[in-house]
Amino acid sequence: MLELYYLQEADSICSNRVLMTLAEKRIHDWIPKKLILLNRDQFKPEYLKLNPKAQVPTLVHDGRVMRESSIICDYIDDFKPDPALKPLDLAEKAHLREWIKDADESGYQATASINFVTKFRLEIPLAQMEERWKKVPDIDRLHRQQSCVYEGLDSLYVLRAIGAWERIFQKMEDILCDGRPWIMGTQFTLVETNNAPFIKVLEMLRLLHLWLDGRPNVQRWWASISDRPSYQSLEEYPGQSKDDEAPHAKAGAAVENKVKELLETYRQTMPQL
Repeated sequence: MLELYYLQEADSICSNRVLMTLAEKRIHDWIPKKLILLNRDQFKPEYLKLNPKAQVPTLVHDGRVMRESSIICDYIDDFKPDPALKPLDLAEKAHLREWIKDADESGYQATASINFVTKFRLEIPLAQMEERWKKVPDIDRLHRQQSCVYEGLDSLYVLRAIGAWERIFQKMEDILCDGRPWIMGTQFTLVETNNAPFIKVLEMLRLLHLWLDGRPNVQRWWASISDRPSYQSLEEYPGQSKDDEAPHAKAGAAVENKVKELLETYRQTMPQL
């Protein structure tokens, strides 16, 4: 039996990768172990025994523990062969893993930085954040979060995040220009389930259009993802991503002009390859 320790929030990007993958695989008989981020459940001793990094999610299958969201998604795809979310061809499988590696290394940090400089910084009291930071065991994660909260949009992590999504979205636009429906071609794959929850946060912040304007192929791809029940199930309440009074929407509106400025600065600074 599969047991999943996860966070049930629309911006819990790593948990949502796994939830979306489970939905696409039509796996429903798993045991939910829901954690509450603001209760600091991920730092409790019993959870740290499963995941010493205090990261969420964690999958337990018949007593064996799996960590790291993209690895968990890959495991789930192998656990139930149909419908397959990886291509059979070995070279194509390598290309899929390259996309997911990019999402792990760049997309994750980019979305986390943008989320911290907007929703976390504007909605969560600083004292509560500082109490939480006392338990963060990863120095890179700690410095990134603190920089985004203390320095705001002046943090270099923010410009780095904006540039990361600019590069990823252009790479998507280029590969989708042949009319294929999905990144890997005609097959919906783990590339989609691993990237969609990250991009969802940009949409909730009402900032996604800054990158998608002028990229019709990515717009088409994103519209197709947005129509899938597995993606729609990530909403905490019906219409959340369209609710202009939601915390993410208000936080994004407060910084939209500055983010647009930074994106233009990045585009003018970096060579267009």
